[in-house]
Amino acid sequence: ESTDRFIGLHFFSPVDRMPLVEVIVGKGTSAATLAESLDLVKALRKTPIIVNDSRGFFTTRVISAYIQEAFAMVGEGIAPALIDNAAKLAGFPVGPLAMMDELSLDNGYKAALAERDAVGPTWKPSAGFLVNETMCTQLNRRGRRHGAGFYDYENNQRTPSKLLASHF
Repeated sequence: ESTDRFIGLHFFSPVDRMPLVEVIVGKGTSAATLAESLDLVKALRKTPIIVNDSRGFFTTRVISAYIQEAFAMVGEGIAPALIDNAAKLAGFPVGPLAMMDELSLDNGYKAALAERDAVGPTWKPSAGFLVNETMCTQLNRRGRRHGAGFYDYENNQRTPSKLLASHF
């Protein structure tokens, strides 16, 4: 079975506004398949980055470090709004904690558990992981669609959480 025509294209959400596309090559992907994929991404007016097939690719590993640091800062007692506002001042369109509330903290927690299982006994929980675990399992604050995350959500409004301020 040939894998020379196998390739992955990872678009980011929302697709209409996010220019980046990870072009994921496998061990058997041919140069012709890669070239055709890059032509397609260019025709869609997107920006490609070529990555090997691996857990997390490039962007997930980079964004995970950013998010984990934001989680750790919450654990140190820094208010989520201050963390998110600092990110916006640095040029990010939305802060890491508001972003995770939108995406759901469950997703990151499940991904961290999968990483733990993949790494095995040498895996050590980070300070950010411990905050995420606390949010999901102890405080039941898993993000906006669940009604609460790093912020409270009532009447479609995001407000700072008094519970988090007292817990962390």
